[in-house]
Amino acid sequence: MEDMMDEIEEEQPHGLELQSAILHVLDGRRHHISLSEQTLDLEEPLIEKYVKRYVNRCRKDMRCAPAHFAKDSAFETELRRYFRQEISLPDFSAEVLKPLIHYFEHEEARSFEVLFADYRVDDVPYLAVVLLEEQDTLTCMTSTENGRILNTVCFGNTALPAISRPVSSFAVINTLTGDIDCVDVTKWNDGTFLMMDLFLDAKAGLSRKEVVENVKVITCEVAEEFDENPTLLLSKVKNYISDTAKEGMPLRTETLVSELFDEQPEMKEVFLKKAAEKTLPPEVDLPRAAVAASMKKQKIKTDTGIEITFPAEYFRSQEFIEFVNHSDGTITIEIKQINKITNKM
Repeated sequence: MEDMMDEIEEEQPHGLELQSAILHVLDGRRHHISLSEQTLDLEEPLIEKYVKRYVNRCRKDMRCAPAHFAKDSAFETELRRYFRQEISLPDFSAEVLKPLIHYFEHEEARSFEVLFADYRVDDVPYLAVVLLEEQDTLTCMTSTENGRILNTVCFGNTALPAISRPVSSFAVINTLTGDIDCVDVTKWNDGTFLMMDLFLDAKAGLSRKEVVENVKVITCEVAEEFDENPTLLLSKVKNYISDTAKEGMPLRTETLVSELFDEQPEMKEVFLKKAAEKTLPPEVDLPRAAVAASMKKQKIKTDTGIEITFPAEYFRSQEFIEFVNHSDGTITIEIKQINKITNKM
């Protein structure tokens, strides 16, 4: 219990104000649909922190992709009614859940709890919707038979997913503009995406993670095309992305290449052409914490089978590591200022 409380307590967001939240049960496997008629008690500290933790994780998830509602989306219609305060959160959420309820009852029996959270960040209104798939659990059961105690294993119980488990489907919607950030990584047996196809009726673009990965791939391609060291160029890109996120600025492709290829216009032109082919967005907001973790290290592997991992920060100068190109086409990697070497088992 203490470990679970510690997880809820961790990384509580600042500047985020919950307005209301509600939790519904869609147990398709047992044909039990329980739609709450009351919102969660956010005056209860642990419930408030539980909801905030999910909201904050969704806002900062690198897998998030921008999306937009399809024309005549039923969800968007009801969302506008809710935004105008024509209907309550219990009524709004019950109405928009109808497609999911039908799907779980008639197409594929799955069991979820669905969390809706209405919140503000810097007075901007948002709605988060999180699909929490129930997990099978094992528990012990104690009974008495013929006057003797029997401890056994009880199967068939379900519970909410662990707080530390990544969420497979969620959406964060700016209720003022209708802009969506979403993750919908699970395809069901018939190829349906629960969040995008059934629930929101929306179309998604490239995720933050996909944009960053494409930038790194293009960087390596351009480096090889112009006979540059891809490791060095990639390290510059990682450091630029990391610095941009720390400053709270979006990643802009045009700004990136202008700084990266300041004196190499041909490389800049090729990079932008490849970026257009991959339909990279002009800019993308990146969460600071997630970027810091993903850009922290760089791993290289030589054709001789040697693998080395370095902090990307070390590539800013030749103080700790240097690549020396030789006339015969070979490369020497010099690692500097080493006081101690430790074997990693």
